Amino acid sequence: MHFKLSDMGSGKKVARLVDIQTNEQNSLTRATLLELKAILDETQKDEKYSALVFTSTNPKFFSNGLDASNVGKTPDDKLAEEVGEIVLFFGHLLKFDKPVITEVTGYAMGGGAVITVASDYKYMLEGKGRISFSEVLVGLPLPGTFIDKISRTVFPPYVQAICAGENYKAAEAKTIGLIDETAPDLESLRKLTVKKLEYLNRIPLSALQRTKQGINQPVLDRAEAALKHTYESFTTPIVVKNFREAMGALAEKRRPQYFD
Repeated sequence: MHFKLSDMGSGKKVARLVDIQTNEQNSLTRATLLELKAILDETQKDEKYSALVFTSTNPKFFSNGLDASNVGKTPDDKLAEEVGEIVLFFGHLLKFDKPVITEVTGYAMGGGAVITVASDYKYMLEGKGRISFSEVLVGLPLPGTFIDKISRTVFPPYVQAICAGENYKAAEAKTIGLIDETAPDLESLRKLTVKKLEYLNRIPLSALQRTKQGINQPVLDRAEAALKHTYESFTTPIVVKNFREAMGALAEKRRPQYFD
């Protein structure tokens, strides 16, 4: 598996810890996202678990988004399916109605930022890490559901900058509302998570679940239309050409030369 699973807490209220360990950069593929979706489904059904916590013991990356080498090997007729899986996973994560806490332990680019904004409580390690919805920087239009959730999460003046791929340090991300709290070290980061779990454990899970459903339903109501637009974007020739160029540039460690 690409995700190390463990339990936090004991008794009636146990949180499931998901440690992202996909590769050196913790990048994501359709296969690993399907694996992660199965973990969501299992955790949703298992009455043992009252919450989910995303983290990573990778010393640099929480998750660095799409796996460039994998995308480079994906044929054009499968590209929308491969790249679009993160959009589907985002919907699955919004439908997961138990509390989700994310510990952003390092760089959270693209898919890493997507997991973060879909979470209910977001804590980030101070230091060299950055968080960014970097999709547009590799030629991909930002999906509508991502934009909707971003708009409902951060302070309004920063929505356009975030959607244009700006990257933020931990303190900056907190200032704009993308992150709830920051911590100077991993021990302090985990204390934030434990404190939140202790608070949530005093509330009936059914109340938290129904409330979370209400919070995310407005975004999910637009999901079908947004997904259709996303797949149209991912099959638009100029978008595909720019994206291919970006992935090639990443692999070759050079600046991309876009076509428009």
